[in-house]
Amino acid sequence: MNILKSPVFRIALTHLLSKKRQTIVAMLGVTFGIAMFIFQAGLMSGFQSTFIEETVNTTANVRIYNDVQKVRTSILETFHPGDHKWFLVHNQKPKDEDPKVKNGRQIMQLIEKDPEVSGVSPFIGTQALFRLGLAQASGRIAGVDIEKENAIFNVQKHMKEGDILDLETSPNGIILGEGLAMKLGAKNGDNMLIISPQGISLEMRVVGIHKSGITDLDNSRAYINIRNAQKLLGVDGSYITDLNIKLKDINKAEVIAKKYHDKYGYKAQDWKSANENIFGIFKIQNLITYLVISSILIVSGFGIFNILMMIIYEKMPDIAILKATGFKDRDIRKIFLTESLVIGILGGALGLLLGFTIQRIVGSLKLDVRGFISIEHLRFNQSPVFFIFAYAFGLLATALAGYIPARKASKIDAIDIIRSK
Repeated sequence: MNILKSPVFRIALTHLLSKKRQTIVAMLGVTFGIAMFIFQAGLMSGFQSTFIEETVNTTANVRIYNDVQKVRTSILETFHPGDHKWFLVHNQKPKDEDPKVKNGRQIMQLIEKDPEVSGVSPFIGTQALFRLGLAQASGRIAGVDIEKENAIFNVQKHMKEGDILDLETSPNGIILGEGLAMKLGAKNGDNMLIISPQGISLEMRVVGIHKSGITDLDNSRAYINIRNAQKLLGVDGSYITDLNIKLKDINKAEVIAKKYHDKYGYKAQDWKSANENIFGIFKIQNLITYLVISSILIVSGFGIFNILMMIIYEKMPDIAILKATGFKDRDIRKIFLTESLVIGILGGALGLLLGFTIQRIVGSLKLDVRGFISIEHLRFNQSPVFFIFAYAFGLLATALAGYIPARKASKIDAIDIIRSK
């Protein structure tokens, strides 16, 4: 309260009110800078959180599978090693490699005993052709133990139609991804045909429609019982291609994946490395966002700087009188620093309010975006950290913008100004 009644504050306020239009422009610069920071940072962070949440909820934290080697050593090179030999063989065909995880059930039982693990689900993945009447589409079959799959991925929560238990009770049930069902024009209860790469076909009945929220999966994936998947591939009951693992702490996924790779000899991929490209894009996206917002606040700072410089030149006689009446250099410096801080405090407070309001309005708009993930509403991260950081950054920018004019004003020689008049 004493500050508000002090001569320094009252003089600063008089200066600002004498230039209302310029003061409002400078304040709006800070307001929009902070509002854009809150909007952009909340939007980017909210989208990334949504992606991570969808990814963690619908995919394995650690996936163990038999990685088929892309670079294979030919038989001739194996038996005749060396760099100075030439072999010419026409029409070489790569050796068929089985993606089966040997002793998969036994490995699964051992992993289930790991205290770091909350659940393991066996999985068979294969390409397939889906045919319904004249419509046909290619996609991927996910052969699962639906109870285990539901325990770790909460499949039932994402069912648009039907019940996951129908996959267990129906001898030939299939649950289609929403996008795949749309391609085929399939509805619950329809009979359809699936054909494996080996040419084996099974007649199935649609018992549900599933929507995970990840567009690529919804457009191509269909769940069937793991026994039907084995029948479709013509393999025995021990055949599985993947072990999908859910952890109690997803932040330990990288360490645990390495442990399983060393222990069982199969490729073990954690969820971060599986989505490495997307996280790289997120880092670039964040960098661009923060650079753009920082530029807005710096431009606002230059606006404040110009306004204060104008006030100094116009108020030089007043400054001389103030010094002649006993005001010291530090008092003059305080006056102009106070002016910049008043602009920063009021402009920043309005920026917080505007940013929050924009988030609420845009977040309430209904959308139907079908990109990498499907979303119906934009989700904003409304963490207080963003608001505190934006306000602190705005105050710092305005304080720095006001410091140089304030320093200049404090060095004005009162006698020179009076003589010039």
